[in-house]
Amino acid sequence: MKIKFYQVILTILVLLSQSVLAKGDQETGRQHDKRIAWWRDARFGMFIHWDMSSVAGTEISWSRKATKPLDVTNDKAGYVEDPEYDNLYKKFDPEKFNADEWVKIAKDAGMKYLVFTTKHHGGFCMWNTKYTDYSIMNTSFKRDVVKELSDACHKAGLRFGLYYSPRDWHHPDYGIGDNRMYHEYIKGQLTELLTNYGKVDVIWFDSYGHGASIQYWHADEILSLVKRLQPKIVINNRCNFFGEKDIRAKELLKGDFDTPEQHLGAFQYIRPWESCMCIVNAPGGGWSYRPDGTVKSFTQCMKNLLGCASGDGNLLLDVGPNALGVIPVDQVGPLSQMGEWLKKYGVTIYGTRGGPFRNGIWGGSTHKGKTIWLHIAKWKGDKLELPALKSKIRKYTNLTHPAAQPVVEQTEKGLTISLAAVNQDKIDTIIQLDLDGSAEKEMINGLPL
Repeated sequence: MKIKFYQVILTILVLLSQSVLAKGDQETGRQHDKRIAWWRDARFGMFIHWDMSSVAGTEISWSRKATKPLDVTNDKAGYVEDPEYDNLYKKFDPEKFNADEWVKIAKDAGMKYLVFTTKHHGGFCMWNTKYTDYSIMNTSFKRDVVKELSDACHKAGLRFGLYYSPRDWHHPDYGIGDNRMYHEYIKGQLTELLTNYGKVDVIWFDSYGHGASIQYWHADEILSLVKRLQPKIVINNRCNFFGEKDIRAKELLKGDFDTPEQHLGAFQYIRPWESCMCIVNAPGGGWSYRPDGTVKSFTQCMKNLLGCASGDGNLLLDVGPNALGVIPVDQVGPLSQMGEWLKKYGVTIYGTRGGPFRNGIWGGSTHKGKTIWLHIAKWKGDKLELPALKSKIRKYTNLTHPAAQPVVEQTEKGLTISLAAVNQDKIDTIIQLDLDGSAEKEMINGLPL
């Protein structure tokens, strides 16, 4: 068969363009750090799980009775209807939803970014998608929630992020055959989300489930698409699947940060991380609206934020709006208190790094430049003993009780902070240490003292 000359030229051009794109995907360490710098500095974000499951007040997607097995990878495992859950959207009319109010709640709490569930495992879509009728546009509400939230965030200067579940227990092509049909569905939806809503700062995937391989789920293609459509986006580590055993494949899919769930991550200085946690405690979760749950106190929420920051991670704190589109007042309460605290002491959180002391029951530390902030939650009587510093302490200050200054003793063997119990803060005593050298250099190869 003869091949026309122009076909040869076209093939060469395509290969060259693919080569350029491949090189463009590669990023130096400095470029990576610059791209995610805002996210690392932010430290605190709002997660929002919301869809028609709020009508029933049950856990989003997971209360769907006919969910597919997590290891679905064969032709026999098609969509199984759940008549009750799948039809909740017909009762969903969140007439009190106000994107500006949600954004204000986040900003008043001191949060620097917002991540919203565009589609959870149940498959219901909260935007105007052309790829399925199973969306918010086919409710009596008929408004594009993602559009209104993105506009509100952009207007208010709050970074905007999207949660998207690669699982879809409602879609007939999910996990069927070679999975190519469902893969095309994902690509189409992500293209909508990443081109129709302005700048998207974060994309938060939530795993495909168990089984198969990188080739089956085409996760590498998904990441390439995301990076091409939003080159400056920050990506979590869940565009993968638990069954993959190839270390090289996992490396391709690790994204920009790790995502410990419902617990504080361990101290980790080199690899960025973010704990996603619910403000509501409820059986089986607490991610979405749960009237049967209990709201964490201000003290619990602050403990989690301080634990993340001192461990060099972020906190993505989740709220669950009700069926009317309102974030319940009992959830807003602790958030407002956190915002008031951050107005006073945000300098010890935003734009800092964790360490140089290892965090623990006693509390933890953050640092920036030549300054260390000790966040002390538990004293041993009136004392706290810490490892020795190489730099000399030039000045120290009690930020939470300026009138009651501690006694700080620095020797070659260690550091002792003394403060009378009556002057110790119930939540967080913050002692600022100003050094004559770099606080970061106190750490050894990224490991805390």
